[in-house]
Amino acid sequence: MAIRRQGKEPRRRTGHFVLRGDMDIRVIGNAEEAAKLLRRHVRDATGIVLGNSPEGVVMVTHEPAMRGLGEEGYALLVSSHAVMLRAATPAGLLNAVEQFRRLLSAGGTVTAADLTHLTAPAVAPAWM
Repeated sequence: MAIRRQGKEPRRRTGHFVLRGDMDIRVIGNAEEAAKLLRRHVRDATGIVLGNSPEGVVMVTHEPAMRGLGEEGYALLVSSHAVMLRAATPAGLLNAVEQFRRLLSAGGTVTAADLTHLTAPAVAPAWM
C-alpha cells in the first residue's frame, strides 16, 4: 500500500532523471543483490551498463533502522539529479527495484517520484 505522509499532501515531483552510460550505482549496506537486479533491468531495457562506485548518483541502500516500513516496504526518490532506493530489508529493496523498473522508459528516462510503500508487520491471529 502506498501511503501519504501524516498531515501532508504527497510530494509531487516533476521532471525526469536520465540514465547515462557514465553513471554508477552506489551500494550501501546489504544491498548488492538489489543493485545487481537494478543493473540487469536497466541494461535489458535501455542497453545502458551502470558501474559501481561510492560516488554513484543511483543509490541502493539497506537501512535496517527503517523497520517502520515493514518487511517488504521501501522508499523511492527519483529527482532530476539522483535516485535513491531505500529499505530495511533485502525484500523491501527488491520491491523498490521493481517499482523503479516500472518508472523506467526504454530511452533511459525515469519519471520523477517520491514514493513510500509500507507493509504491515506479520501479526499472529488472536486464536493462536
